[in-house]
Amino acid sequence: MKKTLFTLALVGFFASCSSTKIYPRIKCHICLSKTDGILLLPLNWQESFRQLSVSDQNRLEAMILKIFREEGFSNVVLYDQMDYELLRAGIKDINDPVQRANIQLELGIPYLLGLSLGELRWTGNWGNSDPSNLASPTYWENDTQIMNSLRIALMETATGEIISDYAVNTTIDGFPIPLGDGESMSLNFASLSKAVSISTRKGIKNLVKDCEC
Repeated sequence: MKKTLFTLALVGFFASCSSTKIYPRIKCHICLSKTDGILLLPLNWQESFRQLSVSDQNRLEAMILKIFREEGFSNVVLYDQMDYELLRAGIKDINDPVQRANIQLELGIPYLLGLSLGELRWTGNWGNSDPSNLASPTYWENDTQIMNSLRIALMETATGEIISDYAVNTTIDGFPIPLGDGESMSLNFASLSKAVSISTRKGIKNLVKDCEC
């Protein structure tokens, strides 16, 4: 059985059934130009994102910037990459309305992009596909689900007004694998970080589409 399970794990390692639903809280009411500046706030500013590893957070930030570049946006940067320019402009606290407005006045960046995690959980049991080999692929079994809820909001720096706000919910179900004699096993080779990655990718693409000119 262990060898069979390990073989199935190798075959179905990337197999999973995911679904994503996007709920508008505030539909975008601006025309976002591909030359407009957007400042991405660091994910680790949100305590909710600290459930993920630093490497996962960095990977998500890089993915967001890459998606914008692929969509033709040329002026989207991570806040941490603008430390010097922000300090020169006297911007130390973006919660201060005057300092936040200076992001537009001094640096010409009209928008802030922020993400936060809501629900992030799973059901089921975790194990290795080959218990004798700790490096073997991991899986979640027994009708597992991995779920997350992500919020993506775009704000004007000059006014502090939220101009686009969406909740993005992703669920990854186990993948049914027949074992013969009418029996089957549900395996889930996904992870919490994968669910967040799916929500982030689809949420950013939705934002771009919703705000396009």
